[in-house]
Amino acid sequence: MTLSLCALLAACGGRERAQVTLDATGAGVAEAQPVWKATITPEDSLRLNGLQASWTGLHGKLPPRVRVAQGKLVDPSAALDSPALTPGSYRCRVLRLRQATRAASVLASPSGYCHVDATDQGFAFVKQTGGDPAAGYLYPDGKRYVFLGARQSKPGDNSLGYGTDPARDLVGVAERVGGFRWRLAVPGDAGQVQIYELTPVPPDQQPKS
Repeated sequence: MTLSLCALLAACGGRERAQVTLDATGAGVAEAQPVWKATITPEDSLRLNGLQASWTGLHGKLPPRVRVAQGKLVDPSAALDSPALTPGSYRCRVLRLRQATRAASVLASPSGYCHVDATDQGFAFVKQTGGDPAAGYLYPDGKRYVFLGARQSKPGDNSLGYGTDPARDLVGVAERVGGFRWRLAVPGDAGQVQIYELTPVPPDQQPKS
């Protein structure tokens, strides 16, 4: 039997939800909920929970040739097990899935660079070059990562954290879709879905700092 309660956190004056499990003796053993669940706002939780449905709807409306051309990258059911990311630079491009007049469409941006760092809070993600600058943290959650971040003012910036400006907050899900290939899907305005394709690049091809 389980009961839910809020455990006060000393750091940041925030609250983290905890799960209390009663063992065989009846004593309560607290199990902390994932950090992202304690941090995400109710509005963004709804956006995150609705991502799969809106994404599936858009994918089903894509012309067959587009679905074939983009393959697993835009298929919401294509996530693989063992999603573990590795720190380093990634080549990344952004695809926007959106509803057009008669069907859904995909708009792709030129390839740029993103970077992933391992930290105590989770994997820190930042888009280093190109448009759609985003930065935040990726939190392990089963066969996926949950992303909480913010839209930045310029590429390579990570000064805006999740919750600093709700109008710029971003949430999403990162998954592995192939060998050394990941994607980060972020729900956008008007039912759009932005997909960041992530593929590692060798050190000699990293962008100059």
